[in-house]
Amino acid sequence: MNNLNITSRLANMLVALTMLLSACACAQTPPDASRGVSPLHTSWVERPWELRYVLYVDGNWGLSKAVATRLQDEEGPVEKHRRWQTILDRTYFLPSRDKWASRDEGLSVIVIEFDKDGTVSSPHLHETSLRGRLDRLMRVSMAVGSPEQVQFELGEWFLGFGDASTHWAPALCNSGDMPSPFSKTDTGYLYGPAFLIGPARRTFGCREWAYQMGDPERPYIDVTSYIPKKLDPDGSGAYIRDSVGWARFSDPTKPIIGKHDNDWYCLHECPDGGEPGLIPNINDWARKQGWPVPKRPTRVPVFPDPPAKTGVYPR
Repeated sequence: MNNLNITSRLANMLVALTMLLSACACAQTPPDASRGVSPLHTSWVERPWELRYVLYVDGNWGLSKAVATRLQDEEGPVEKHRRWQTILDRTYFLPSRDKWASRDEGLSVIVIEFDKDGTVSSPHLHETSLRGRLDRLMRVSMAVGSPEQVQFELGEWFLGFGDASTHWAPALCNSGDMPSPFSKTDTGYLYGPAFLIGPARRTFGCREWAYQMGDPERPYIDVTSYIPKKLDPDGSGAYIRDSVGWARFSDPTKPIIGKHDNDWYCLHECPDGGEPGLIPNINDWARKQGWPVPKRPTRVPVFPDPPAKTGVYPR
């Protein structure tokens, strides 16, 4: 992808963002001139709240929480942008079945639920109630009140590349999934041409989540990071890596599933009111619901930046 294409992509993104914000009834909080703070940072987009939940999968929750707490302590109470890991605990814990694993190893699922008015209904340790908010930079946060007060950023909306992404945008992403002027050479950017795939890397991201949530014929969301077998000859080629997901009130209820080593798990909103946990036999599980067995997509990640060709989820 040459520099002209990158410039064109960024221009298209800015146009799309401008159009979206123009359509919204945005709060007109003036900038703080004394501190030179941009109005993009100091006003919310005032529109009906849509998210029913935001979900995180974390393979080392104890470390994530410890690091977030240490960084928060170093920044001190004056820092308004806080880390959500410091006020939440995991909702579900699915222990590893590896006989060599410690009892604390496994997959942690953190689910943040919202009421229709945006109030966070999940238990948390913050001293006041929190409400979901969207700012003019398209960042989603749990916040106390005004943008000048405490807020816990959860992710940011990516609006896509126009016609090249209508099947998977918008998507709620973490920073590692967001394009930038350095996307062409960034080996850690999931959707770029320089991304390095390996057993320890994830190949599932926010675009794959958004596509599966929006596909009316797909009954579940498979969050597996599939690894080409030639790069993982001693493993299964399938793992559940750290990721973020979401659902709106208007979205259908879909089980969140994934394969980790040789085991399948249901992580959230399991069918028939079942608890999250191990799926003993994925074929029997799917057959009971009248669903197709999940299949490996034809490429990973499935939806790279254009002009790369996208993959498909086989039916």
